[in-house]
Amino acid sequence: MFEGRDITRYRPHQMARIGLARTFQIVQPFPELSALDNIAAAALFSGASASMGEARRVAMEKLDFVGLSAAATKPAASLTLAMRKRLELAKALAMKPRLLFLDEVNAGLNSAEVEQAMNLIRQVAQAGITIVLIEHLMKVVMSICSRIVVLQNGVLIADGPPSKIVADRRVIEAYLGKKYAQAASVGA
Repeated sequence: MFEGRDITRYRPHQMARIGLARTFQIVQPFPELSALDNIAAAALFSGASASMGEARRVAMEKLDFVGLSAAATKPAASLTLAMRKRLELAKALAMKPRLLFLDEVNAGLNSAEVEQAMNLIRQVAQAGITIVLIEHLMKVVMSICSRIVVLQNGVLIADGPPSKIVADRRVIEAYLGKKYAQAASVGA
């Protein structure tokens, strides 16, 4: 459900046109297209831009936002992993989402690149875009999220603010083991 409507059978372009966008953990841009044209394609696909000229203008704005304006004309295949991750974010933002799913945007990045990504995510959230973050780096989760939902084998085991989640025995047990959860509760 999204905004009161069942979107179960929506195709990707239909989801994009109602304000949903996502990034992928394994980024696969159009390798021969420039960074600019990869983003313009996303803007056109989603219906967020009505013409190629408008799509390229939006693409340049998003390249600036993610710090890739110098790579606008470079083929996506020539970009580093960190740059391709930022390109992926720029593509999603060019679709003008109201709800943005970020799937492991920090996977494979070094600590400086993770910090840069976290700053971008904060700026996106401050712009009023709701973000669903799928992430395994607890540093990122705990510093960015206002609400955390924890699943274990597809079952909800915890839901709440970071301070509640880190103290939840079920979460500790699920991720660190029963022995650690027992030791933590004895020491508390």
